[in-house]
Amino acid sequence: MTKLTTPVAATKPKATKRKMRKSNSLRWALRGIIGEIFHNVFIRNFGRARERLFTSKQQRLEMEDAQNCRQPPKHEIAVVTGATGGIGSQIAHSLALRGYDVVVAARDSARGEALVKDIRGVLKKTPIRDGEEGDLPTISFVEYHADVPRSALDVASAVEGLASPTRILINNAGIMGKSKQLTMKVNLLGPAMLTFAMLPLMAQAAKESESDTPPTVINVGSSAHLRATHVIDEGYLSSIGSDGSSKSWIDSLSEEADEDLSVYAQSKLALMQFTTLLRHWSSSSPIQIYDAHPGLVWTPLLRNHIGDKAVGTLTRTGLANLIYKSSSEGAQAIVSALDYSAPSASEQVYFVNGRAGGYAASESASLEASMQLWEHVLAPGVEGVVALPNGWGADAE
Repeated sequence: MTKLTTPVAATKPKATKRKMRKSNSLRWALRGIIGEIFHNVFIRNFGRARERLFTSKQQRLEMEDAQNCRQPPKHEIAVVTGATGGIGSQIAHSLALRGYDVVVAARDSARGEALVKDIRGVLKKTPIRDGEEGDLPTISFVEYHADVPRSALDVASAVEGLASPTRILINNAGIMGKSKQLTMKVNLLGPAMLTFAMLPLMAQAAKESESDTPPTVINVGSSAHLRATHVIDEGYLSSIGSDGSSKSWIDSLSEEADEDLSVYAQSKLALMQFTTLLRHWSSSSPIQIYDAHPGLVWTPLLRNHIGDKAVGTLTRTGLANLIYKSSSEGAQAIVSALDYSAPSASEQVYFVNGRAGGYAASESASLEASMQLWEHVLAPGVEGVVALPNGWGADAE
């Protein structure tokens, strides 16, 4: 693997660091949280009101009929990680109704098999759109542990054994509030490892079969990335200098809980920088690569973090329904990216609330920062585990 030698920036004064943290926290509050609450409270409800006022009862019935139908089987595979709860399970349902053969990739086999059974039951009861006939999409489960590097190879092997070509990968699995080191492994290394393992299958599908949807990788993000001023600590970079050390920065993270979610924010920024690397080193590939943030969603992940008392208060007062989306709405915001065709493989495409062009931190598209991430975090993590596509790690812009 080619070693990059990214420059190590001079360590910033503490006052400058504090100013940057405050600035980014304000950026996240205004462009992230407040913007998302405004969308959910006003824009979402305005859309609902407009639909009720300006569509006839017949039109609404027709739309409901269309929504209650499924598309004919595509005989194409869509892999969804973290699919046994919250947004992930709804993404799996939505893709199945779109006709994809869905592979549910998650750590809990009991919940995974239960979801597979549930989706199959829904498909059997749901008529095909326009009265067409057809069989049911194939729904299957494969055990996947995002914090275990070689688990990605197991998923790829299982998917390769299926009959249909692999068209979609949605990296949805994630954690928050857990160990700092585990957070970075699950939220960054896991998606990177699985993407590398799946890219050959997706490239092969692009060559061997035609489809209305190009092979697509969607990395599920968060507005929390706006909080992060950087991914790799300057102290770590200063300590290694330019000696070519291959020790991963992740190994330097503590096992303490990420209580303030600062590492969660860093992991989401890092995931977007990984997407930047995918665009840079795979620009000639037919595979579309997007980042997508579902918006502010009332997920089990969020509820577990804020605690029972806050959950109870938000539920009793009705604020949960007012300011948060449902998991189903969050899933639709992710899946809608499949209907988009990027004008250029090299341009950043960030979906927020189901629309391309969302506000993303400039750091997320910084090639210099992304190269640094590759050298000190990703390269040491993937080396010797997965094969990299041609051109990866080349020290050329």
